[in-house]
Amino acid sequence: MVRKCVVGTKGQITLPKALRDKYHFFTGEEVVLEPQKKGVLLMHAPSVLRGKFRGKLDIEGFEKDIKRIHEQWKL
Repeated sequence: MVRKCVVGTKGQITLPKALRDKYHFFTGEEVVLEPQKKGVLLMHAPSVLRGKFRGKLDIEGFEKDIKRIHEQWKL
């Protein structure tokens, strides 16, 4: 799936909706750009799990479980 986008005057690009949906990128999400020999690799930031697990598990339940576990393990 090859898609094109345009670099705007402020250096911004808009990811095509098909790619945002397929790879679960959300408005305001932090991403990582990694230089490669042939271009730039766009990835979810390591601290953001929501996009990676979208559609694979119940996000709300997952986040509640993580918060509960975090509270239990606080010193």
